Amino acid sequence: MALNRTIHRSLPTVLRRLGVRVSCSVPAVLACLVATCLTLSACSSVPADAAQSEAPSPASPASSPSAPDPRPTAASSNGPARNAPKPELPEAAKTNTKEGFAAFTQYWFDTITYARESGNVSPLREASLETCKMCQFQIEKATRIHSGGGWSSGPRRDVQGFEANMSLDPDKNVIGYFFLDESRSVTYAKDGSIAEDRAGGRAEGSQVIFARFADGRWFAAEAGRA
Repeated sequence: MALNRTIHRSLPTVLRRLGVRVSCSVPAVLACLVATCLTLSACSSVPADAAQSEAPSPASPASSPSAPDPRPTAASSNGPARNAPKPELPEAAKTNTKEGFAAFTQYWFDTITYARESGNVSPLREASLETCKMCQFQIEKATRIHSGGGWSSGPRRDVQGFEANMSLDPDKNVIGYFFLDESRSVTYAKDGSIAEDRAGGRAEGSQVIFARFADGRWFAAEAGRA
C-alpha cells in the first residue's frame, strides 16, 4: 500500500520534469503506460512457426560425379575399347623350351591385338627386338590409327600346330613354324565410319617366327609367312 501511495505522489512530478503535461489522473496514466508496453511487446514477438519458415534451409549436398565404369568394354562402332585387359606373359613363356617358345608366340600376337584395340604399344615393344621389321610395322600401325582418332576391334589371333627344333640360326635366333587363325577385324575412323574390314579365317600358308631367348625371356626378332 505504501508503494502505491508513493507512486501516486511521485509520478506526476516525474512526468512534469520530463516535460510531459499531465491532464489526467494517475490511474489513467498508469493504464496508458501498461497498454503501451503490451503493444510494443506484441509487435516485437515473432510466432515460432514464422521464425522457422524464415530460417534458411540447409544447402543440399553437391552431387558427386559418377565414377567411370571399370568393366572392360569391347571396341565397336560406338567407340574404342575401354579398360581392355593387358596381356600377361605366361610363366611358361619364361622358359627356354619349345613349350615356352610356343607360349611366347601366342603372347606376342596378343600384344598386337592389345595395341590395335587400346593404342598402348608398350607390351608389344617390350616383347620385340628393335631390329624386328614386322614388330615395328605393327607398332606404327596401332599408333597411326589411334593418333588419328580412330580405333580397332580385333583381330584376335590363335597360334595352332606350333613346331620348333630349338636350334639356333646364324643370328642366334630360334625358328618356330605354325598356323594362324584370325578373327574378323574392323578399323574405325574418327567419325565412327569403317575404314577397314577384314574377314577372319586361317592365314594363308605356314607362318614363321624368329625369336631370341635372353635374360630369362623371349623376344621376337622377326615374323611373317614361311
